Amino acid sequence: MSLLQEIQDKCSPEMIASKQHGEIAAVVSLGRTKPSTREIGNGTILETIGLQYGNAMLDVIETAPDFRHVKPLLQQGRLIVGSPLVAAAVQGMVPSVMPQEVADRLLALTVDPAPVSVQEVVQAMEGL
Repeated sequence: MSLLQEIQDKCSPEMIASKQHGEIAAVVSLGRTKPSTREIGNGTILETIGLQYGNAMLDVIETAPDFRHVKPLLQQGRLIVGSPLVAAAVQGMVPSVMPQEVADRLLALTVDPAPVSVQEVVQAMEGL
Protein backbone atom coordinates (compact mmCIF):
# COMPACT_ATOMS: atom_id res chain seq x y z
CA MET A 1 0.00 0.00 0.00
CA SER A 2 1.37 3.41 -0.89
CA LEU A 3 1.62 6.21 1.64
CA LEU A 4 -1.03 8.16 -0.28
CA GLN A 5 -3.40 5.20 0.06
CA GLU A 6 -2.67 5.03 3.79
CA ILE A 7 -3.44 8.73 4.10
CA GLN A 8 -6.71 8.34 2.22
CA ASP A 9 -7.67 5.29 4.31
CA LYS A 10 -6.88 6.80 7.71
CA CYS A 11 -7.79 10.47 7.23
CA SER A 12 -11.09 12.14 6.47
CA PRO A 13 -11.45 14.03 3.19
CA GLU A 14 -11.71 17.23 5.26
CA MET A 15 -8.39 16.58 6.97
CA ILE A 16 -6.73 15.82 3.64
CA ALA A 17 -8.18 19.00 2.12
CA SER A 18 -6.91 21.04 5.10
CA LYS A 19 -3.34 20.11 4.18
CA GLN A 20 -2.42 20.05 7.87
CA HIS A 21 0.54 17.81 7.12
CA GLY A 22 1.64 17.48 10.75
CA GLU A 23 -1.80 16.29 11.86
CA ILE A 24 -2.02 13.92 8.90
CA ALA A 25 1.42 12.48 9.72
CA ALA A 26 0.33 11.92 13.34
CA VAL A 27 -2.88 10.13 12.33
CA VAL A 28 -1.17 7.95 9.73
CA SER A 29 1.66 7.09 12.14
CA LEU A 30 -0.70 5.62 14.77
CA GLY A 31 -0.24 1.87 14.92
CA ARG A 32 2.25 1.85 12.03
CA THR A 33 5.06 -0.65 12.64
CA LYS A 34 8.03 -2.30 10.99
CA PRO A 35 9.96 -5.46 11.92
CA SER A 36 12.44 -4.80 14.71
CA THR A 37 16.16 -5.18 14.08
CA ARG A 38 16.81 -5.36 17.84
CA GLU A 39 19.03 -8.19 18.99
CA ILE A 40 18.02 -9.94 22.19
CA GLY A 41 19.46 -12.51 24.55
CA ASN A 42 18.46 -14.65 27.49
CA GLY A 43 18.25 -11.62 29.76
CA THR A 44 15.71 -9.85 27.58
CA ILE A 45 13.50 -12.93 27.59
CA LEU A 46 13.68 -13.20 31.38
CA GLU A 47 13.02 -9.48 31.86
CA THR A 48 10.10 -9.48 29.43
CA ILE A 49 8.18 -12.56 30.51
CA GLY A 50 9.56 -13.22 33.99
CA LEU A 51 11.46 -16.08 35.54
CA GLN A 52 8.73 -18.72 35.44
CA TYR A 53 7.91 -18.50 31.74
CA GLY A 54 11.34 -17.25 30.70
CA ASN A 55 13.08 -20.23 32.25
CA ALA A 56 10.50 -22.60 30.75
CA MET A 57 11.07 -21.09 27.30
CA LEU A 58 14.85 -21.16 27.62
CA ASP A 59 14.68 -24.79 28.83
CA VAL A 60 12.79 -25.72 25.67
CA ILE A 61 15.34 -23.88 23.52
CA GLU A 62 18.16 -25.59 25.43
CA THR A 63 16.81 -29.11 24.96
CA ALA A 64 14.92 -29.13 21.66
CA PRO A 65 17.10 -30.12 18.69
CA ASP A 66 15.21 -27.71 16.40
CA PHE A 67 16.61 -24.79 18.43
CA ARG A 68 20.25 -25.95 18.50
CA HIS A 69 21.40 -22.93 16.46
CA VAL A 70 19.15 -20.49 18.32
CA LYS A 71 20.75 -21.26 21.69
CA PRO A 72 24.14 -19.62 20.94
CA LEU A 73 22.47 -16.56 19.43
CA LEU A 74 20.49 -16.04 22.63
CA GLN A 75 23.53 -16.66 24.80
CA GLN A 76 25.44 -14.01 22.82
CA GLY A 77 22.50 -11.57 22.76
CA ARG A 78 22.39 -11.71 18.96
CA LEU A 79 18.96 -13.14 18.10
CA ILE A 80 17.15 -10.68 15.82
CA VAL A 81 13.75 -10.52 17.45
CA GLY A 82 11.93 -9.11 14.40
CA SER A 83 12.46 -12.24 12.34
CA PRO A 84 9.23 -13.99 11.31
CA LEU A 85 10.83 -17.24 12.48
CA VAL A 86 11.14 -15.85 16.01
CA ALA A 87 7.49 -14.82 16.07
CA ALA A 88 6.46 -18.26 14.78
CA ALA A 89 8.61 -20.02 17.38
CA VAL A 90 7.15 -17.95 20.22
CA GLN A 91 3.62 -18.54 18.97
CA GLY A 92 4.39 -22.25 18.71
CA MET A 93 5.08 -22.34 22.45
CA VAL A 94 1.49 -21.33 23.25
CA PRO A 95 -0.10 -22.90 25.32
CA SER A 96 2.40 -25.65 26.19
CA VAL A 97 5.14 -23.35 27.53
CA MET A 98 3.33 -20.06 28.14
CA PRO A 99 -0.14 -18.57 27.83
CA GLN A 100 -0.98 -16.24 24.95
CA GLU A 101 -0.86 -13.09 27.09
CA VAL A 102 2.74 -13.88 28.07
CA ALA A 103 3.71 -14.65 24.48
CA ASP A 104 2.17 -11.33 23.46
CA ARG A 105 4.72 -9.53 25.64
CA LEU A 106 7.54 -11.13 23.68
CA LEU A 107 5.78 -10.63 20.37
CA ALA A 108 5.53 -6.91 21.15
CA LEU A 109 9.32 -6.78 20.87
CA THR A 110 9.19 -8.03 17.27
CA VAL A 111 8.03 -4.68 15.89
CA ASP A 112 9.14 -1.07 16.21
CA PRO A 113 7.10 2.06 15.54
CA ALA A 114 7.30 3.28 11.94
CA PRO A 115 6.14 6.89 12.07
CA VAL A 116 5.62 8.94 8.95
CA SER A 117 7.41 12.28 8.73
CA VAL A 118 5.71 15.51 7.72
CA GLN A 119 8.00 15.65 4.69
CA GLU A 120 6.88 12.18 3.58
CA VAL A 121 3.24 13.30 3.85
CA VAL A 122 3.96 16.45 1.83
CA GLN A 123 5.62 14.38 -0.91
CA ALA A 124 2.87 11.78 -0.95
CA MET A 125 0.17 14.45 -1.25
CA GLU A 126 1.81 16.41 -4.07
CA GLY A 127 -0.70 16.83 -6.86
CA LEU A 128 -3.81 16.37 -4.72
